[in-house]
Amino acid sequence: MASDTDFDAKNGIVDGPTPPHTELAALYKQSFAYYTFRVRLPSTLATIADSLVKDKDVLLATYGAAAEADIDQTTKDVRQLRADILGNGPLLPFGGNDSDTEVWNAFLEKLPKEKRSYFSTCWLYAECYMYRKISSIFRSTAHLPAHDYFSEQKQTAAKLSVDAMLAVAKATRHNERNSDTFRQLIKLNLWGNRCDLSITSGKQVKPTGNAFDQVTDLEEKLLIDGTAEVWKALDGASGEGIVDIIFDNAGYELYTDLILAEYIIDKGLAAKVRFSPKAIPWFISDVMEHDFHWTLQFLADHPDPALSEVGKKWQRLTTEGKFELSPLEHFWTSPYEFYRMPEVNQPLYDRLKEAQLVIFKGDLNYRKLLGDFSWDSTESFETCLRGFRPSNLCTLRTIKADLICGLGAGVAEQLFAKDKDWMLTGEYGVIQFASK
Repeated sequence: MASDTDFDAKNGIVDGPTPPHTELAALYKQSFAYYTFRVRLPSTLATIADSLVKDKDVLLATYGAAAEADIDQTTKDVRQLRADILGNGPLLPFGGNDSDTEVWNAFLEKLPKEKRSYFSTCWLYAECYMYRKISSIFRSTAHLPAHDYFSEQKQTAAKLSVDAMLAVAKATRHNERNSDTFRQLIKLNLWGNRCDLSITSGKQVKPTGNAFDQVTDLEEKLLIDGTAEVWKALDGASGEGIVDIIFDNAGYELYTDLILAEYIIDKGLAAKVRFSPKAIPWFISDVMEHDFHWTLQFLADHPDPALSEVGKKWQRLTTEGKFELSPLEHFWTSPYEFYRMPEVNQPLYDRLKEAQLVIFKGDLNYRKLLGDFSWDSTESFETCLRGFRPSNLCTLRTIKADLICGLGAGVAEQLFAKDKDWMLTGEYGVIQFASK
């Protein structure tokens, strides 16, 4: 890797923070985006390439001896992608005829020519491009197009979470329908978002301790709490409606998503909860359709009856259509911010309009709600949504990127005085709500 000094000089890197009211980009050396493209994402790509070498025998047993050439070529292509990022390579159009290729290439074509490289373009666009590029490497092969190269990490994350899952299962079997219980469960779900493999470049994070004690202990870390408004949007409705949950991470977070969804169904707050998974492997730990089914089966097969009963119950709710996986939408793995959904995918926007509440999980969904833009920290959530109001919506996010809105005057300054990296650690969270 070229030294930072040489790299920065060659690529016009600005030695300062992201200026106010501009796109977040790796162009700014003191930004998390710069660190992401110099360190975090190259590390993620090295892990993928190394695992292809390490797990080659397992892959050959799964996909057949004829897959050997594909495994070797894919390893080489992933390492080349890593080199391209470290060299600030160009964002080139995608080949192939995948269903999202045209949308991606049209998007890339509209980028200004001076903003078509990893460090010059908006952080959101470049990071999404990288994950789509990895997918295209695998999808272009004869034998590995359906291989989920993050699957093992996601399954390990679930297995490491069994103790926490068990405690939560036992504590939630006899819940009451009231705002206090709902507040506990939505905050449990919020803090479940701390377990995010993309932030640790794939290193596992094991949830420990009593989850409900932590909800209480973390109260001072919850910077915005719109729980009362979320409860009102559910409790005041007929109970015949739909709640949409836009997934983030597999593992423990997915489990807490399902705990919340179960409560919504069991207590008559909605007739159906629809889940939106990702269509391709995404940001290491994001939920794909097969992760959802794997998790339910993992729980159903668990030797502890408390977990087994939960798994079987959720499978039954899925069979009955009370839990439903939405049709796969490549919009969720596109580079587009959500305010552009009506122009890019009107049918998806119309489907979200059917819901009485849409819950967006995690940091990337938050970035797409706001756009990767350095808003003033006190700017209202409604303003930052830029007209994206298909329904009542809320976002549950532990903060792992340097953008935020809706804070009180002086709050961000106090947090920076305490810890300059407070926006990057997942230590703080927000529950923000906007009515339709």
